[in-house]
Amino acid sequence: MFLSDNRTENTHLLHEETITLEIITDVREMDPNGDIEAFCYFFDHLVPCVAGQKVWTQREKANKLISEAKKVVSVLDKAFTVLALKNYWKRWNNTGTAIWTDSRVGNYQYMGWADAAYVQFDSLCKRIREQRKRASNMKLEREYLARSRMQLSGGGPHSRRLIVGQVETNVEVYTAN
Repeated sequence: MFLSDNRTENTHLLHEETITLEIITDVREMDPNGDIEAFCYFFDHLVPCVAGQKVWTQREKANKLISEAKKVVSVLDKAFTVLALKNYWKRWNNTGTAIWTDSRVGNYQYMGWADAAYVQFDSLCKRIREQRKRASNMKLEREYLARSRMQLSGGGPHSRRLIVGQVETNVEVYTAN
């Protein structure tokens, strides 16, 4: 669970590990040979809030690399997730207000986001597109895919639902190559 630490540097805890705003908003820069929990948390818990939990399912995560799932999770979905995190981080931690929206009414005077947010969003889209091309990012995605396949084949909570009375001993994941 992603718990608030309420420190001034706006950190959160994930499995007793401190994750800062900088880490969670730039997960594609993580070392693929290190701990990738923040990467997994970002794509397991945050992106589905934008892309849709019924669309970005465990089965879809185990089917193809994130960058290959363009129709399911786009660059725009990832960029908006990061933009929302950056915008509301201080507000959620009670250490400030939202950056690009008016914190009193939830939007910028009923006009949506401030112009600076659109510039930031465009910059995030460009950065994510460039990061997707890197070998280190592809390794992160392959690690995430392997992890998702293992979770799905283990019959976890996101595997297919059973009809009442039906027993399933295991689930095999097949992909079209």
